[in-house]
Amino acid sequence: MIKKLKFYLNKPSWQNKLVLSGSTAIFFTFFLFSFLEYHTVSKWMMNREEIAVNRTITDLKTYFKEKADSLTREDIKNSRDFLRKMNDKDQLIRVYDQKGEVVVSDKNGNFTVLEPTPIKSSLIEKISAEGKEAIVARSPIKGSNFEGTIEIVRQLNNYQKMMDHFFWVMTIFGMAAILFSAISGFFLARQLLTPVRDLTGAMKRIKENGFQGRMEVYKQNDELTELTNVFNEMMDEIETSFLQQKQFVEDASHELRTPVSILEGHLSLLNRWGKKDPAILDESLQASLQELARLKKLVVDLLELTRAGNQRSLSGEKANIPVVIQRVVKNLEVVHPDFQFIMELEPGLPQVLLSEQHLQQVLIILLDNSIKYSKDNRTIQISCHRVDKKVLLSVIDHGIGIPSEHVSEVFNRFYRIDKARSRENGGTGLGLSIAKQLIEKNNGTIAIESKEGIGTKVNILLPAAV
Repeated sequence: MIKKLKFYLNKPSWQNKLVLSGSTAIFFTFFLFSFLEYHTVSKWMMNREEIAVNRTITDLKTYFKEKADSLTREDIKNSRDFLRKMNDKDQLIRVYDQKGEVVVSDKNGNFTVLEPTPIKSSLIEKISAEGKEAIVARSPIKGSNFEGTIEIVRQLNNYQKMMDHFFWVMTIFGMAAILFSAISGFFLARQLLTPVRDLTGAMKRIKENGFQGRMEVYKQNDELTELTNVFNEMMDEIETSFLQQKQFVEDASHELRTPVSILEGHLSLLNRWGKKDPAILDESLQASLQELARLKKLVVDLLELTRAGNQRSLSGEKANIPVVIQRVVKNLEVVHPDFQFIMELEPGLPQVLLSEQHLQQVLIILLDNSIKYSKDNRTIQISCHRVDKKVLLSVIDHGIGIPSEHVSEVFNRFYRIDKARSRENGGTGLGLSIAKQLIEKNNGTIAIESKEGIGTKVNILLPAAV
């Protein structure tokens, strides 16, 4: 049963669901309001009827009280004219004695008369006789020569007509309100769901035609406009990522194809006649080992680039910049004794929000590039000082520099200004991409200033640990 109910609830479209839910909510709200209003008005009108009856009883008792000392049965009979004046439409006023015999009575209307019921204390009650409702009020009356009961029977015909009229007015108005809400809800839901339909259409076009499709941005500044902007921004990022991945695959394939082709050529040479020629054998083996080393470095750099891209910001890790710089420089001085490393480190530098491992990796990439592309001037400067709540690290060389049109591209994967020269130096074109990923993942920035033939300056700005 529950599964069937869920099925039927999920079957209609969202537009019909919105119309149905809106109409249902309005119906129950109006029903509750009408129910409370109906009973409030009913109680108020009934209270007015009771007040009118009690007022008449009070006037009659006051009239008979003036003759209390000499009130007789004849006085009661002679009060018919007064009772007629006090009587209203659809109302009975009568006075009877202790035996239930009616002494005087005035009836204004056609309705059933109850049997007299003598009482000793005042009361008022609501009765129903032959499908009609009435209020019965009784109050004892006592004089020196008479003792009996005043009774007023008030038919609720006007009350019933008013409540019936009120009921039908509320019913008709409620049905009209529900119908109006359903119609207006239909058009409103249709209007609200237009962006959703447009989004669906855009997705279908993107599925059929590629990532170029976008949604039209709506002029109104609301949640749907924000949804449209988010969708378009997401598609821009997906398209950019797709193009980058496509370019990455093409570049990686090209980079891998070259060493594989060289290896294949040398192995074919050895297989044909190089095994018997020591010179050719030695040359081919050396070339193959060099290509294998470059292929290994390329694979390692690709793995490093992937890790850098997936690495989350490790805000809890900190690094002491002077210590890491001195450690890296000390190791490089052993490998490159012909280079001079000048360190300008501001005293009392704070730690930075970057792990020592990543900082060391970035420094090695930058210094390795400076070493590779330096000519006669083999001096490399490393400076570090505080800038507000950040630390600025700069690596400056006096090498061949980078042409201005290539500066903005050097952080792209596999991008190399001179591929032949980079290949000779053992470069893969991934170092700066890895460095940028590691820096930006830790809320830092990296920028390059370079002039061809003069040198290059790389600036890294890292947040200081508080």
